Amino acid sequence: MQINNITKAFISKDSLIIEILHKEFGWNTVYQSMSYIDKYRVSKQKKLGTISDAFNKLSFEWQKGNARQYLESLEPELQYCIICHLMDDYINDKSNAK
Repeated sequence: MQINNITKAFISKDSLIIEILHKEFGWNTVYQSMSYIDKYRVSKQKKLGTISDAFNKLSFEWQKGNARQYLESLEPELQYCIICHLMDDYINDKSNAK
């Protein structure tokens, strides 16, 4: 299996976000999302509205303790996009802080 540089960066430098997502959504979903990151980056502009809406709803559900149930109610591709979006946000916030 080939792991791209983005995935390697998440694993080696940013394991905190991986741990948080793993605890909330399960290893399989996070792992599948990490392997989807290249597709996410290519298609995120086309799907940005859908991803943003689902991301906002996920944030609301997370506060209520229902994040996993909400995420699992979505189609797998959208699940992966949302997790990739969370990882991207984390990396961007971390980079901007430096």
